[in-house]
Order: sequence, then C-alpha cells, then structure tokens
Amino acid sequence: MKFTALNATLLAAFTPIAFASEKAPDSTKVDVQEYQYGMQLDIDTVLQRTDNSRKSGVVPSVIVYRDSQGEVHAVRFVEWGGLSNQNG
Repeated sequence: MKFTALNATLLAAFTPIAFASEKAPDSTKVDVQEYQYGMQLDIDTVLQRTDNSRKSGVVPSVIVYRDSQGEVHAVRFVEWGGLSNQNG
C-alpha cells in the first residue's frame, strides 16, 4: 500500500500540466488551480468533485470547494481511479 501511495505522489509531482486550459464545471465560474505538493487548502465545504469511480489508473480530478471565508475555489490533481485492474 505504501508503494501505491508513493507512486501516486510521484506521478502527481511530475505530471505535466496537460489540463491547464480546462475550467471548473459550468455550475461554478472559478479558475482551476493546479495542486502543488504541500499546498495548504482551507476546505470548509466540498461543492463538487470529479467522479472517477468507474475509471482505472491515474486520472485527472477536480474538486470545487468553499473555504472558511466563503470563497469558492477549484483545484485539479491526479488520483487513482476507483476501478480495480485486478481480476476477482
């Protein structure tokens, strides 16, 4: 499990910014920031999150949230999809 977490961290750190032109979903009109390792996020309420439950491998994800001051932010990052590549 530690190996998987390490791989995900390394992939996130070295993934090129290939999605820089994307915006947050239309329901929110905020610019999307790229997550940087160690970035401090003040998340009070999650408003929207990319559903990657039916994807496998490392996939892009966006979270839209409201901070403790009431401002809306969106952050893009990569994560492991929820679909397992293993049989059984």
